[in-house]
Amino acid sequence: MNIFKFLLNFFSSKEKRINNLEAKNIMIIENNFNKDNLTLGSIYKVNQNIKLKNFKNKILEDNLIIVVTDNKGKTIGYISKKEIDNIQ
Repeated sequence: MNIFKFLLNFFSSKEKRINNLEAKNIMIIENNFNKDNLTLGSIYKVNQNIKLKNFKNKILEDNLIIVVTDNKGKTIGYISKKEIDNIQ
């Protein structure tokens, strides 16, 4: 395998791993997040088990804050662009 194919496989598999992370794995716990600037129009709710690929564009393109909820609908954490940048 040449170096180009190796690098292509390495980076594409890294992107695949990142996209398959669940919301609960990258969120900031509710108590540790500054909620002062949150408004109804700036948030998007997802379940804790939803994969990043399903809502990443809401953060990057629409500049929304993700509210992560448990299976009962209770807020357990938040994801902002900062958390996405930290895993990439």
